[in-house]
Amino acid sequence: MSRREEIKKVAVSHLLQYGFEGTKLADIADAVGIKKQSMYAHFASKKELVIEIHEEATKQEMAFLTSFFDEHKGEPVRPLLDRFVIEMKDRYLDNQNVKLMFLMAFMPPEQLRELFITMYELYSYHLLHLLELAFRRDSTIQADAKASALAVHTIYEGATAKLIFENPDYFLHVTNTTFSLLWRGLVPGSDGREE
Repeated sequence: MSRREEIKKVAVSHLLQYGFEGTKLADIADAVGIKKQSMYAHFASKKELVIEIHEEATKQEMAFLTSFFDEHKGEPVRPLLDRFVIEMKDRYLDNQNVKLMFLMAFMPPEQLRELFITMYELYSYHLLHLLELAFRRDSTIQADAKASALAVHTIYEGATAKLIFENPDYFLHVTNTTFSLLWRGLVPGSDGREE
């Protein structure tokens, strides 16, 4: 791992533990085993470091979304959604960058607020587009694909707060419960469970 990547990895850990304001370049430098002045050979400021980390995490997650929906292309939407929320729970638990991306989207530092919200909106709209495509491909859904995708997307984004601020198991419970209720409206005669 390059020194630059090592700095970013340590920075993510500090950002998650201390937040943007509490994260200090000197502490990151100590953890990496370099002098604070050496940090400036890699990053001009804490702001530049955090922006690069956040941009990489957002691009990584957008690529994951594309890959996931491509891999499950043509599958019925209901079981696809169940797999998706489980995968997101696991990604959140296993990948510090995912945690940071969501945390910075929901609680951005003031000086980076506009940028981070814009980046999250890119991620969010990408997911909405992929959901709409999945609904269009599922012949069991009689409801409008765009409206159905928006409903699922809204539920998912609301439940994401449970993932961040409560616990991953509650996130799964909330999404399963609300998707089951939604499905009864989207597929008349359905009990709302995975097919």
